Amino acid sequence: MHRIVLLGMIMGIWISLIYIPSAGASDNCVAECPNPSWAVDPAASGPALPPSGRSLFDFVAADGIPFPFAALVQKIERQLGCSGGACITPVLIPLGRSLQRTAAAPDFFAYPRAIVAVTGEGKGPLLAKDRLYLAYQEKTNVIEVISYNEAAARFEFQAVRDYRKGGTPRLVYANRNICMACHQNHAPIFSRQLWDETNANRRVAEKLSQVRDSFYGIPVHRGVDPPNLVDDATDRANLIGVIQRVWLEACDLTCRPLAITAAIQYRLAGGRFSDVSTLEQAFSRQFAARWPGGLAIPNPDLPDRDPLAFAEGAEEDVEGKGGAKSHVAAAFDPLAPRPPLEVWAAGDPLLARRFVTGLAALIPEKDMHDLDAWLAGRAGVRRRVYAAPCVLSGGRYDCRGGFTLQGRKNFIDAFALGDEPPLHFLFKDGRATRNGLRARTASGNLIENIEVKQDRDGAKAFVTVTEDFAPLRQRISQFAWSDAPLTRSLLRSALDLEAMGKEREPLLLPIPVQADIETGLPVPEPGTAFKKACGSCHLTSERFPPNFLAGDRNQVSRSLVQCAPRIFVRLSMWEIPPALRDKVPMPPPLASRKASPWMQTSPHPSIALLRTKVAEWLRAETGRTPDVMEMIATGYESLRPCLPSATVTEHPEAPQREGTGIDG
Repeated sequence: MHRIVLLGMIMGIWISLIYIPSAGASDNCVAECPNPSWAVDPAASGPALPPSGRSLFDFVAADGIPFPFAALVQKIERQLGCSGGACITPVLIPLGRSLQRTAAAPDFFAYPRAIVAVTGEGKGPLLAKDRLYLAYQEKTNVIEVISYNEAAARFEFQAVRDYRKGGTPRLVYANRNICMACHQNHAPIFSRQLWDETNANRRVAEKLSQVRDSFYGIPVHRGVDPPNLVDDATDRANLIGVIQRVWLEACDLTCRPLAITAAIQYRLAGGRFSDVSTLEQAFSRQFAARWPGGLAIPNPDLPDRDPLAFAEGAEEDVEGKGGAKSHVAAAFDPLAPRPPLEVWAAGDPLLARRFVTGLAALIPEKDMHDLDAWLAGRAGVRRRVYAAPCVLSGGRYDCRGGFTLQGRKNFIDAFALGDEPPLHFLFKDGRATRNGLRARTASGNLIENIEVKQDRDGAKAFVTVTEDFAPLRQRISQFAWSDAPLTRSLLRSALDLEAMGKEREPLLLPIPVQADIETGLPVPEPGTAFKKACGSCHLTSERFPPNFLAGDRNQVSRSLVQCAPRIFVRLSMWEIPPALRDKVPMPPPLASRKASPWMQTSPHPSIALLRTKVAEWLRAETGRTPDVMEMIATGYESLRPCLPSATVTEHPEAPQREGTGIDG
């Protein structure tokens, strides 16, 4: 155990050297841009209940939440119009960093935490790609849910409680104060590669497979592709709130049609930009006025952590309860404040393109196909025929003039009209297509036909371009853009796609909202002094995090005595340099001050008073003045737990073991 603590400290120093500079592009700007503003403020969690709209999972759960977990996942797949796991990506994490990380102790590999993310699009009415995440821990009978709320332009945090065989699942909105302590980006978070906590780690998979070949319908041996997909999804999800805020606060009624036009062109043209100079001028000016110091982009990434590297020699640890296995060093803890990923600045020549790319990512593939069909139905549009000389060789052609065209039968390696970036696509049976859509120029116009002809004067290529984007541009410019988040329904209305999607609207209304927050409850002595600093997370009816401030006077007194060693250590961590901390201090350091990035280095003066109070309790109990380094010499997890083990599970009955499938 001494080795684990020392290794944690060494790793803390190492991670602090490689992780803080991870802001990458933001390093220069953070130094040059005074007081950038957070795109989403880690210190402002927002109301627990949605200010408007409902979460995506509310619609999923409108007609019930089936048990076991595999049945719920299959239900989601059906509602999304997916099959064969095309939209859903699961991973298993037996030794993770969630609040429930000790719930399965000591049987971590018998009860892994199951993470499910929607990483693909389906044909159903719900848009859930990158917007729906589930985390199931069987030992607590709880599913934690993160899903997007379009109307409020934010992710909602919920929990399904009493989720067990014979139980009555209850869906509630979670205490966002607790959630935002780790989810500082107000969105999903996930580890960086190599994702060693997951079953992508061969050693983790081997330990899991010694118990079962699959859990909750999730095979143990999957490789690195699933966590990679989840990681990519959380990275994309991280930008949704950023783009929505920029849309609402830095893109006015003149900017919005220009931005939407550019985003549609970008998608239709295969990820190429047309001329965005007009947008750049208007947008950069508004952005600079709103955020003169720049906009700080939150970081959804946690440093990779191999739990088995820290648990070497800890197979038989504290009373056989697996404490050392669940140890999370401060440098790896999601509670640690994370600096911005980067800072977007008005002077960045790519700023408008970043915004357009983000807007384009909000448009579902299904809607792009509907738009493609809408454009194909336009009549009376102008056609232009462009010609260029060609060189033919071995079945290939290379044509250069007013356009560039290189290719062979059925495949165009590169086509570019004028100086636009080149595009590659299929050309078969007289039709140019890319990723199932008709191929288009960078300006969004249809590449209708390509012919390469040879006569006595040589070879020539003729490209017919249908200028069908003009009617769409006009419609976007004339649309009455409201001062509201950019939702799917709003965009479909702007693009005249409403009639094509009537059958795709969700039919069931979600169940009434319920909140799962109780921080307004009174706290009896001796816990009164702790309410302000600790009450937002520890004054609840739930066991994770430990609810040592809940209950009557006797219960609170017992809980504080039980938890005193851990409270003392966490409060004492403020006195230790960040790189040498074994655990994150409590309350966790803030990452924001006045809505700007700021890494808190010293606590509020009241924390020292709380530490003194807890030290007095420990001195009365042991007859000695507590020494924090001595207390963690054998590992933080060796300290007695904050809650007696008998009260850890949410339901007094033993959890019912799920099978590997629906009928298990």
